[in-house]
Amino acid sequence: MSDIDINELKRQLKSGETGNLYILYGVEGYLREHYLAQLRKSVLGADDDPFNLRRFDGKGLGTDELAEAVDSFPSFAERSFVEVRDFDLFKASGEEAGKLEEILSSVPEYCCLVFIYDLVEYKPDKRKKLYGVIKDKAAVVNVPAQEQGALVRWVEKHFEHYGKSISREDAKYMIFLCGDLMDTLNNEISKVALYASGETVTKADIDAAASPTVDAVAYELTNELSVKNYDKAAEVMSRLFRLSEEPIMLLALIGSQVRRLYCAYVIKKDGGGVGDIKEQLGLRSDYHARILSKNCSSFSDGWYRRILRLCAETDLKIKSSGGDPEQLLISLFLEMAGGEMRGHA
Repeated sequence: MSDIDINELKRQLKSGETGNLYILYGVEGYLREHYLAQLRKSVLGADDDPFNLRRFDGKGLGTDELAEAVDSFPSFAERSFVEVRDFDLFKASGEEAGKLEEILSSVPEYCCLVFIYDLVEYKPDKRKKLYGVIKDKAAVVNVPAQEQGALVRWVEKHFEHYGKSISREDAKYMIFLCGDLMDTLNNEISKVALYASGETVTKADIDAAASPTVDAVAYELTNELSVKNYDKAAEVMSRLFRLSEEPIMLLALIGSQVRRLYCAYVIKKDGGGVGDIKEQLGLRSDYHARILSKNCSSFSDGWYRRILRLCAETDLKIKSSGGDPEQLLISLFLEMAGGEMRGHA
């Protein structure tokens, strides 16, 4: 069966034509678990059948134990369901690899075997014979982060569960602020919905109750600098220090944001618009592109070149132990803010 997309998996679930070997992986854990539950329901029915459901943690699982679970006939049912979490299929070698090839190439029709990858990365190795077995026998499903349109509708729907509504623009803002993974958004929606006093969730509610990603805070830093609100920018910088454990990671985040702004600046200078910025920078959200388009012209070409050079120099100093990392980052921030103040004096 080889690789299939979410739409094909939905079709199989809807028609009841589920196969007997699946591999589920990808960054969108919320959906990955959702489709695992749907597969289980399709095979076992609405209630998890304790007699025909077998769950294994991949760590320490042996091939003999797996083979026994797969080969065991279902009890008073047509099929059994075996789910294995975080089992590194391609790590096996020698006799164990041979046993795995045999198990996966001959999963009986009365069994549905599903491998789920969460904490362990799914890394297929094309050099191994097992790869050919999986390509021939398994339905491999990558569950990626969702496109913004679908995610906005999902956010709106989840607020409805709490009796709340949210505008599309504020839903986009929440995705920008909290990240685009459903697991995280699900928790943040719960917090914001419980905090919001009105029937409609506002941007102020989101800012008050939701926890922003470090990347979103880096956007806020350059946003405050772009409107010359230096006191607020200093507060944001302090928040970044609290959010990021490693100075070198914080520097990489700031440098990445400045590079994005500079790219948007060049695109806009050449006559490009928000759509061009989104496409050329590979952004998933037009909300990100609009922020970059709005803020990039607030800085000069000279400022971009100087700050990017300072980012590279600061990176070298931190990695070569040429000074206190926090003090180096503070100096970089002062240059980012002070340079603008001098330039507009």
